[in-house]
Amino acid sequence: MKLIRPPLLLKSRIASPAPFRTVSTTTGGVRLKTAIFFPGQGSQKPGMLTPLTKAFPRTVIPLLDQLDLVLPGLRPILFDGPSAYLTETPNAQPAILISSIAILRVLEKDFGIDPTKFDYFFGHSLGEFTALVAAGIISLKDALLLVRQRGMSMAVATANSENEVGMFALIVEKGQVEKLEQQIKEFIDSEALCEDEFLSIANVNSSAQLVVSGHVSAIMNCLGQIRKFKGNDPRAVKLNVSAPFHSGIVAPAVSVVRDMLQGMDMDEGNVRKIISNVRGRPYRHLIEMRESLPRQCIETVRWKDSIEWLEKNCGVKRWVGIGPGKVQTNLVRREVKGGEASVVIVEGMDAEGMEDAANALRDL
Repeated sequence: MKLIRPPLLLKSRIASPAPFRTVSTTTGGVRLKTAIFFPGQGSQKPGMLTPLTKAFPRTVIPLLDQLDLVLPGLRPILFDGPSAYLTETPNAQPAILISSIAILRVLEKDFGIDPTKFDYFFGHSLGEFTALVAAGIISLKDALLLVRQRGMSMAVATANSENEVGMFALIVEKGQVEKLEQQIKEFIDSEALCEDEFLSIANVNSSAQLVVSGHVSAIMNCLGQIRKFKGNDPRAVKLNVSAPFHSGIVAPAVSVVRDMLQGMDMDEGNVRKIISNVRGRPYRHLIEMRESLPRQCIETVRWKDSIEWLEKNCGVKRWVGIGPGKVQTNLVRREVKGGEASVVIVEGMDAEGMEDAANALRDL
């Protein structure tokens, strides 16, 4: 299958805060309600699975052999890059998914952590499909094929755009993101947005950050209007991504995901444990999941709402971040009441880190 190489549009990304330790989150022998979550695109880097493969070859290599059968040619890019190829949407999405699942399988097979014992599963955009694999709703093979086709359709749509497209993180004072979201919606609904331009709120990530996506000219126009007429001055950071995710520009991906899901076996057993990106709530049934997952490509990722719902309505007190990078983990730890002490980080970068994470989850 020929890979598409869309232009690398955006060059900078939000710097990650200083690393922090994995800590035990058990309290007085009481089992804490636990949610496991997975990262989206942007967390990829060449060699991200190399340490885990060297430390736990009996678990990881069979997964890589399966990757070779499903998506030939991705394995060398995953390990050796170059980074420009790995960043391409059709490569990044399955590469992050397989890396996250490999980390989870090492916890399971090498440390005895039972994934079925997690109370809730969720993920950021692409990460929602990883969550479906982790919860046993779809197979790894089906997920890899789905996110590859999802990524290819997004890449084609991006390449077909005549004007510059991209994504910007907008950062405000904590607690002010709802106000900013409303101001952006007012701009989108106004005549100030040109008819031939797309602009959308891609993610509401925290109480201090959201991401806008679409045509760069529309984004700049929106920011100018907000700063001039709304008395708000969000800090804007251009993101290092290869497509304007969760905008109307990538709408062709909706039908691709819908068609693939229609022919895919899905196990309803753990559906109510999955948090929907679109609603920020647990799915109620499989029909809703089949309807929502395609629309997830163009609708807002309600990440902040998902965390708040799990904490306030489901009683989650422990959060387990599985996958490369710390972007989603940092967003979670800043929002939850328990802060850093309630988050278990599992990046899969060394055997010692995996053992620390497993020890923090022994009470599952």
